[in-house]
Amino acid sequence: MSLTTGTTMGLGNIISQTIIENRTLKTIDWPRVTRFAGFGYLFSGPFLRYWYYGLDKYFAGVRLQPVKMMIADQVIAAPLLNTVILFYLPLVSGKSMTESKRRFRQDFPTVMKANYLAWPAIQLTNFYFIPLQHRVLFVNMCSLIWSTFLAYVTK
Repeated sequence: MSLTTGTTMGLGNIISQTIIENRTLKTIDWPRVTRFAGFGYLFSGPFLRYWYYGLDKYFAGVRLQPVKMMIADQVIAAPLLNTVILFYLPLVSGKSMTESKRRFRQDFPTVMKANYLAWPAIQLTNFYFIPLQHRVLFVNMCSLIWSTFLAYVTK
């Protein structure tokens, strides 16, 4: 799961740099791709695996289970993951904590607005129709566009 998450995030960064930022393969900022993919390999992938299993266990047998799981996901996991990545990327790029906080205050509202436009519907689909063992993979497929957006916002 970490492998697919990190790979998807790295690919989203490459798409952002080539299609949105008009870079060529020769001018791609590969350390930026590596930092972005690293977040998926080391944090997001492992987190999502345990998060989805935990949600499924916590809400087992509950009425309106997928809806409640989506609400928990959007109230807890979405702000957490977006906060961590918005601090992680500047810090691992060599920026100061002061600069990281400034970028966070600048980017967090934009990221969360976009999150709430896309992810509730994706997660309802995920929780209603996708078997537990495939949920991270489904989210990774959907997150290619999200990763491209995040790579552009955090460039």
